[in-house]
Amino acid sequence: MFENKFRRSNSEQLSLLIELGRWIPVSALVGVLAGSASALLLVSLEFATKVREAHPWMILLLAPVGGVVGMLYKHLGASVEAGNNLILDQVHDPTKTIPLRMTPLILLGTFLTHLFGGSAGREGTAIQTGASLADQLARPFRMAAHDRRILLMAGISAGFGSVFGVPMAGAVFGIEVLAIGKLNYDAIAPCFLASFVGDMVTRAWGVHHTLYVVSDTPPMTVERLLLSMLAGIAFGVCGMAFAKCTHWISHTARRHIANAPLRPVVGGLLVTAAVFGIGYQHTAKYLGLGVPTIVAAFHGRLPVYDFAGKFIFTSVTLGTGFKGGEVTPLFYIGSTLGNALSRVLMLPPSLLAGMGFVAVFAGAANTPIASTLMAVELFGAEAGAYAGIACVISYLFSGHSGIYHAQRVGRSKHPGSTAEEGLSLAMVVEMREVDETVLLDTVNAAGYIGGDAMEDLTILRLYFSSSEMRKSDTWWKRFAPQSLGPYLLEQAKEHGIEQALLHRVIGGYLNNQDLAMDTGEIPSSRLPQCLELVGEEADVQAFLRDNSSQLSNVRKVFLRGQDAIVEAAIERSEIEQTLEMEQNEDFRSSSKND
Repeated sequence: MFENKFRRSNSEQLSLLIELGRWIPVSALVGVLAGSASALLLVSLEFATKVREAHPWMILLLAPVGGVVGMLYKHLGASVEAGNNLILDQVHDPTKTIPLRMTPLILLGTFLTHLFGGSAGREGTAIQTGASLADQLARPFRMAAHDRRILLMAGISAGFGSVFGVPMAGAVFGIEVLAIGKLNYDAIAPCFLASFVGDMVTRAWGVHHTLYVVSDTPPMTVERLLLSMLAGIAFGVCGMAFAKCTHWISHTARRHIANAPLRPVVGGLLVTAAVFGIGYQHTAKYLGLGVPTIVAAFHGRLPVYDFAGKFIFTSVTLGTGFKGGEVTPLFYIGSTLGNALSRVLMLPPSLLAGMGFVAVFAGAANTPIASTLMAVELFGAEAGAYAGIACVISYLFSGHSGIYHAQRVGRSKHPGSTAEEGLSLAMVVEMREVDETVLLDTVNAAGYIGGDAMEDLTILRLYFSSSEMRKSDTWWKRFAPQSLGPYLLEQAKEHGIEQALLHRVIGGYLNNQDLAMDTGEIPSSRLPQCLELVGEEADVQAFLRDNSSQLSNVRKVFLRGQDAIVEAAIERSEIEQTLEMEQNEDFRSSSKND
C-alpha cells in the first residue's frame, strides 16, 4: 500500500515536471516578444511626447489624424478593432488566432494619438501586442484551446508587467482581469515566467521606468485605517464613473455617427477646441500620458480640479475611437484625486497620491490584488498596506462596471446581484436596461431568445462523478490527465452542438452511493456533475458515437423533440414563478417600509 502511494506521488510530480518543462521555453519566448514590443512602445511614446511638446501646433492635426487611424482600422483592422475586449473574449472562448496585424496597427495608432495630442495611456497597447504576438505561437506549437487560453493570459501578463516595470502585478493581472471575483490558477506559472522575462527584456533594451516615491508613510492606526477606507470609496466611485463615462461617449458616438472613421475626427475636434479655447498653457498637462503631473502629485499640492481635467480629456479621446490605454490616465486621475483629498483627509498628500494611483485603477479594472502588488512593487510594503485597503474598498464600490466590457462576473460583489454571475459586463449593462419580465417575453418555447424553436431539438444530459477522468488513448497523455467534464465540453463544441452547460453541483449522489455535499473550500471528488447538451439530434448522436469509449461510466438521459420543448416550458414556468415571488417579496417589504 505504501509502495502504491509512493509511485502515485512520483507520477504526480513527474507529470508536473513535464508540464512545467513544456511551458518554460514558451513562456520565455512570450516574455521576449512582449518585452521587446513594450520597449519599442515606450521609446516611441517618449519620442512622440518630446516632438509634440516642442511643436504645440501639431494638436491642430489631431482630428484629421484620427480620421486616418479610423480608415486604417476600417480597411485593415476591422477584425481587431475590439482590442483588449477581443483578447478577453478569446481567453474565455478560444476560437481563432488573433491576427498578427493587431500589433503594428495598435502601435501605430497609439503613437499617432500621443504625437498629435490625444489623452491616452499605454497599457492597452502593451496588452494587445503581448497577447497578439503570443497567440502566433499557438499554431507552430500545435496548442489545443485550453493551452491557447493559457498562452493568451501569459501574453497579457508579459505586456502589462513589462510596460510598467511591475512583474508581480503583471503576472497576477493576467489571471485576475478575466473574471470579477474569481482566479484561475491554471496559468499561474506561465504568467509569472512570461511577466518576469518580459520585464527583464524591456530593461535589457535600455528602457527605464518612471520612479514614484511616497515620501511620508505614518504608522497604521485605527483612525488612518478608517480614512483609507473613506479614500477607497472615493477612488472606487471615480473609477466607476470613468468607465461608465467612456462607454457612454463611445455608445453615443456609435449611435449618432454611423461612419466609424468620422468618430475620432469629431473627438479630435473637441479636444483641439478645448485645448486652444481654454488655453494651451492650462490644458497641456492633460494631453498624452501626463507623467510629469503624476510625479508632481507625490511631491506637493496640485489644483483640486486636475483629476477632472484628465478624466474629461481621456474619456473623449478614447470614447471617440482613438487608440491607447486607460491605465496611465487612471494613474493620473487617481494620484491627483488623492492629492486633492489630502485637503480633507488627514493623511499625507504623497501617501494619498500613491493610494489613488493604484486604487482608481483597481476599481475601474476590477483587479484589487494586482493593484495592491503594484503598490508594493512601486512604493514599498508600508505604503502598500494603505494602498491595499484602498484598492479593496475601491473594487467593492465600483460595482459591476469596468473599462473592459468583455470582463465577466465570476462572483458577484454584492448579494443582490448574484443573477449577473457568468455574464460579461456588456451583458450586465444590457440586462439592467431591460426589464426582466420584458426579457422573459422574448424567450420562445424552446428556451431561446428570439427566433423560432429548433425543429429537431434534442437535449442530452450526462451524469458522472467530478473525479471522472478522460481515458487516455496514448501513453504520454497519462502524465497529464484531463477531467472528463472539460474534455466533453470541447468535444461538444467541435461537433457543432448549439449549447453546452456543465452544471456546478452543490450536493447529490450517483448509483445509490453515499451522499456528497459541497460544504468546504475544496469540494468532494465524489460530487456528481451534469453536462447538458442542446442541439440538433444528428449532432448529438454524432457526439455520442465519437465519444462512446469515454462515456462507458456515464449515465445518459435523452429528451427528444416535443419532450424537449415541454421540458423547456417547465423551466420557463419556474422562472416566471420565481420572478413573481420576488416581486411579491419586494411589494411586501416596500409596504412595511411605508
